[in-house]
Amino acid sequence: MAYLIPSDLSQLSLSDPHNPEILVLKMLGDELPDDYTVFHGVHWSLEFSKWTHFGEIDFVVLNQSGKILVIEQKNGILEETQDGLVKRYGDQEKNPVQQLNRSISKVQDKFKKANPQHSRIEIDYLVYCPDYRVKDANAAGVGKNRIVDAISKNLLAKKIEKLLGKGEKSTDGQYERVRNFFSQTLNLVPDIHSHIDSQETGFKRHIGEHARILMDLEMQPFRLKINGNAGSGKSQFAREYFDRELSKNHKILMLCFNRPLSDQLRQSIGIAGKVNTFMGFCDEFLGSVGEKLKYEEMRSNKNFWKDVMDEIMNFEITDDWKYDSLIVDEGQDFEPEWFEIMQLFLHDNANILWLEDGDQNLYGKLPINLNSLVDGQFIGYQYQVNYRSPESIARFILQTLPFEFEQGNKLSGLGVKIHAYNESKEQPGLVSNVVEELMKDGFACHQIIVLACCGLERSVFYSLNMVGNVPLQKFTGYDDTGQQLYSAGDLKFDSVYRYKGLEMPAVILVDVDPDEDRLDNFNKVLYCGMTRATVRLEMVVKKQNPHNKRFLNWKP
Repeated sequence: MAYLIPSDLSQLSLSDPHNPEILVLKMLGDELPDDYTVFHGVHWSLEFSKWTHFGEIDFVVLNQSGKILVIEQKNGILEETQDGLVKRYGDQEKNPVQQLNRSISKVQDKFKKANPQHSRIEIDYLVYCPDYRVKDANAAGVGKNRIVDAISKNLLAKKIEKLLGKGEKSTDGQYERVRNFFSQTLNLVPDIHSHIDSQETGFKRHIGEHARILMDLEMQPFRLKINGNAGSGKSQFAREYFDRELSKNHKILMLCFNRPLSDQLRQSIGIAGKVNTFMGFCDEFLGSVGEKLKYEEMRSNKNFWKDVMDEIMNFEITDDWKYDSLIVDEGQDFEPEWFEIMQLFLHDNANILWLEDGDQNLYGKLPINLNSLVDGQFIGYQYQVNYRSPESIARFILQTLPFEFEQGNKLSGLGVKIHAYNESKEQPGLVSNVVEELMKDGFACHQIIVLACCGLERSVFYSLNMVGNVPLQKFTGYDDTGQQLYSAGDLKFDSVYRYKGLEMPAVILVDVDPDEDRLDNFNKVLYCGMTRATVRLEMVVKKQNPHNKRFLNWKP
């Protein structure tokens, strides 16, 4: 059996088990003997003084002597033109032989640059087109013995062995040089786009399967309360349920606690239903009857929202403000009185979906007994599977925090890294270095977020406009219409409190300085923050805080 690099084939399969390249990789792993090493998804780059060339090779097969065979795989229908074999993508066409020649040339150049004393590297090539039968190999621009088409596709491994041979074990270190080159110089493992795409594909598939089971429940009216941990797909299930209710021509009201989450849900749903925070909904209704909230009094008046709800009770709710279905996300942050207000806006026997997670209760709210507040019994459903956090991050969470869940994501992710500071003012410099390294690994700025484990204004980052050379985008307040305002910037900064319910490929947690008196709550903040990361987690922790030893002493 051939050696595969990366070796996590079973995890790659989770993203798309029917991906043609994954199926070929399985075949090569099974059919080639252990004299061969197969690199897959190899991304090469060649840096010049003014620009960088990027490209991709589907497979690189290495034998014992250090000789390699590069394979370009083209699925689907191809064309044999006067310029050779081509694959059409809309108005564009790509010639696999020309692609291979360019890739080989660039790899040779980079190998020479990386190994100036041992610049020799033997490279052969093969075009693999399993869905197309080549009629004239010479006209297609490739030698007959350099192509495996639909007729001979089951003989790919044998063709590789014939072309490449096992080779004699090298005594001059050439095998090790070539193997290290493809493993390290080409930065094979951290293919960020592949990690992100695999994560999103696997997450949607798991949640879709689970959503179908829950929506097959027969209730009239539909009253379901789901207690699901972070990463179980509650918001995604809410969206699935929303679409089902919409297909029944139901008028839908969807409320959550966090403004950033409600804004994102509204963007994905559009104008098909009403999506808002509970407080935003109250503001919207009162505005429709000519009442304008005085937000400037909110900080000085502790009973501000109680007064708002009392005011709503004074109005008759007309039919145009009545809904057939209610969806509540982040229910652990709601007050019982809020639910009483919501019921004023529902038709009799309205359907209700309630989603919550007690482990993300960051405000110390008491659980709401829904059955005591509404006619008709709610069916409760406990769901403790985390599909969002990849294995390396999920394992870290389970080992360092007092929370339990089942790991539902078998993708490896890119792990966790801890950075320590003595004084809070040191954090921006540390984060600047972290962002720089993440971007070198392939993350874009819009795929990274810095999250404070305290309130926004208490963080050292709130007063900053830049982190290193990167402009910081941060929440600055609301305009006259209630829209959120953000500073112009490329790198997002927010608090864990505001970012609940959302996710990002790379998360940098800052201000990790637990308070002894509120350790239980801070653990919930950390849990919520850690579970936002879908690929990579970075933590900037205060070194002297004794509760951070669990992170500083953690070993992957």
